[in-house]
Amino acid sequence: MARAIKYAATHFSIAFSMSYAVNQSVLASTAIGVAEPIAFAFGRRAFRQDAGRQAVREPAKVCAG
Repeated sequence: MARAIKYAATHFSIAFSMSYAVNQSVLASTAIGVAEPIAFAFGRRAFRQDAGRQAVREPAKVCAG
């Protein structure tokens, strides 16, 4: 649990800092700071599930041309 909190806090801090440097809006930067770790975690989970499915499939056949 502590690792998940540290992960989210780190991603929030990075996203907030980068967004604030660009647009100088605390409200927009906070929204981006909250959304970024959620989107990243969702994308990572989806990528892992997709990679697991691909590992079961047969390797792609390469056609020598």
